[in-house]
Amino acid sequence: MIAPLLIANRLEARALVANAVRSAFYERFGENPSGDDRLWQIDPLSRLDFVSDVELKLGVAFRDEDLEFLETPSDLIERGAEILIREGVR
Repeated sequence: MIAPLLIANRLEARALVANAVRSAFYERFGENPSGDDRLWQIDPLSRLDFVSDVELKLGVAFRDEDLEFLETPSDLIERGAEILIREGVR
């Protein structure tokens, strides 16, 4: 019985983060993120602003180690989902 709840929580967390990442990316850069976008190619200050936008939308804070090796917006979605699950989906 616990496995379906964990899966549902994981899907809900991923959907919440995906929405936050996509909307923050669009608001900041004027286009939807694609698989070809690389976060490390974004100006460091713009990248911090983007991550801050995502944090504000989700109501959680990323730690430095959460962001250290992110390459694509999809990586940020996966990491954000892990954080929401770790802190509890609200």
